[in-house]
Amino acid sequence: MLHKIRQACAGGNSVELPAELPEFPHYSDPVEKFRQELERVGGVFLDGRRSEELVGALGLVLKESDSTEIYWEGEDLFQRHGISFTLRDPEAFAKGSLLYSFHFRRQVRFPIILNSKPAERSEVARISLSASGARFGIAETGTVVHEVKAGRGRLLSLLPPAHLVFLSERDLLMNQAMLFLSMPPGRGSALTLVTGPSRTSDIERTLVVGVHGPGKLFVILTP
Repeated sequence: MLHKIRQACAGGNSVELPAELPEFPHYSDPVEKFRQELERVGGVFLDGRRSEELVGALGLVLKESDSTEIYWEGEDLFQRHGISFTLRDPEAFAKGSLLYSFHFRRQVRFPIILNSKPAERSEVARISLSASGARFGIAETGTVVHEVKAGRGRLLSLLPPAHLVFLSERDLLMNQAMLFLSMPPGRGSALTLVTGPSRTSDIERTLVVGVHGPGKLFVILTP
């Protein structure tokens, strides 16, 4: 393979790199475009921009994931997306604890009551539904962008079989070019771009869902 590459490079005419980026698409309704692209790859889009819509969306996510508990990425998720919550025992919350809410009969009421438990591997392995916030969303491809912050890994968003992402409409970008203009190199931490539920067809070209991450992906849009 290397020999073929060397042959192709030897004596070949070099191609000049483009001086300008190509024109990237813009949409009159980026929310609708994001929904279409997300659903095209098997994700579930839910509009939670109004309080009553958010209650229904969370109830549907609990039902579709067959769960009565939601494990949350952190308290800042609630603050960023304007979700009312209360801590059952604030003094018991230590750094690195798992935050979770229990929903009897999958009913959601505000404020959401948060409980805590030690962030042990055995506990994380039993989680059926986790929730995190997206740094950005890309309407062009229905992609959500996770920013890996210090002291917070990607385990909670990758290990459970179902994952819920909260995306603010303010953070919905038209295209990928706008993402890299918003996050230039050297600024911020690692980014993970997720487009739909985990899937692969590496083995005998048979599509398998949920191999390298959650098999179900829900995105709730907030104001």
